[in-house]
Amino acid sequence: MQKSIVVGASNSSVDAALEIWRKGGDVTMVVRGATIGERVKYWVKPDIENRIEEGSIKAFFNSEIKEIKETEVIIDTPEGVITVPNDFVIALTGYRPDFAFLETLGIELSKEGKYFPKYNPETMETNVANLYLAGVICGGLETHKWFIENSRIHAKVIAESISKKINTQQK
Repeated sequence: MQKSIVVGASNSSVDAALEIWRKGGDVTMVVRGATIGERVKYWVKPDIENRIEEGSIKAFFNSEIKEIKETEVIIDTPEGVITVPNDFVIALTGYRPDFAFLETLGIELSKEGKYFPKYNPETMETNVANLYLAGVICGGLETHKWFIENSRIHAKVIAESISKKINTQQK
């Protein structure tokens, strides 16, 4: 059985830990904070908390990785430094959009602290003609608002918008 350490406590890390466990992997989570993140999807959070509570997935809270070696990871925990045998480390510690890149494309960003890119929610088209956004990037710094589950619709909305444009041009 392969041993994996998942670093983080938000949606991506929780999803990864659960999927590895479901596929038969031995999963250990290393979480800097005291709990699983408050913004974890409400339908997933009880699952990860139950797996941790029953011991199916091990979790070290208030802990940090000190060193990653070829076959083990050294973790600084509240109880002291421990060494855990390990095959893979999956670090899912957060995502921050590349706002400078968006601005070089000409996309306007709100500057009210959240840096939401400006786009039409009915078409997903930005202020730059024929440039569309989909998924997490639409949330600016509030990346917890969009997931695969609720942003799949973006592809359909974009395809319909492009199709309308093409049909209009062909007439």
